[in-house]
Amino acid sequence: MLATGSVTAADGSTIPLNSEVSREEGSALQTLIHLYKPRVTLEVGLAYGVSALFICEALAAVEGKKHIVIDPYQFGVQSVNFVAGPSHTTRIGFDGLGLANLDRAGYMHLVEFHNQPSYRALPALEAAGQRIDFAFIDGWHTFDYVMVDFFYVDRMLGVGGIVVLDDTGYPAIRKLARYIATHRSYSVVSGGAGRPVSPKRRLFDALTATLRMPLLSGASRHLIRADVLEPDASLGLPPGNFIAFQKTGQDVLGDGLDGSRRWDQHHDF
Repeated sequence: MLATGSVTAADGSTIPLNSEVSREEGSALQTLIHLYKPRVTLEVGLAYGVSALFICEALAAVEGKKHIVIDPYQFGVQSVNFVAGPSHTTRIGFDGLGLANLDRAGYMHLVEFHNQPSYRALPALEAAGQRIDFAFIDGWHTFDYVMVDFFYVDRMLGVGGIVVLDDTGYPAIRKLARYIATHRSYSVVSGGAGRPVSPKRRLFDALTATLRMPLLSGASRHLIRADVLEPDASLGLPPGNFIAFQKTGQDVLGDGLDGSRRWDQHHDF
């Protein structure tokens, strides 16, 4: 699929490939799986199955148990209240070809598929006590939806587990990455190298450096955007198109002692 830029349908016709990860990103997913050896993985967004094929190939190699996949578009949109975005205007849904490709590759024994929006499937999995070791979030790309995805993934992910955000060049996904870096117990373990810092961004950071001086930052904090006062690089976030985080501690609510979060915690992000 990546080599030809097309997908073969059940009738032998070809369909232009879209909504796929790059070969570089797929390789990075496999490297993480080989390194951390998860038993149960989870993916939000299946499309034609490119990322799932990368994940399942590596999961099988490390003798993993299950890959949970969530995608309400796989067989077409089921509800008029859940509308396809620009990337799905020519074909509403993926005609089941993501699952078909996983079957052709011999990985369906690993797959648990949920034909629902992630905001329904994820809380049901969490309520059922599902635990996961690795998650790849590549679903709806607005902040509210991706934040809900992360919230439930975090509740199921064990300490030491990995969560990967795709398309961190999108402002909403980048904002979530900043939230994770400033509010939760996670550390960056990998970032895509395919999106270098632009010359405009380097110039902007240089021109705004004085705002980050200790004497000015306090006075500026309520007037200047958080990503100006604390650029991504200062939070350890790479400029790539995906970011992988490792969970270093459970999200414990409390009085702020022993690494727990206060009930009213907030830090601009």
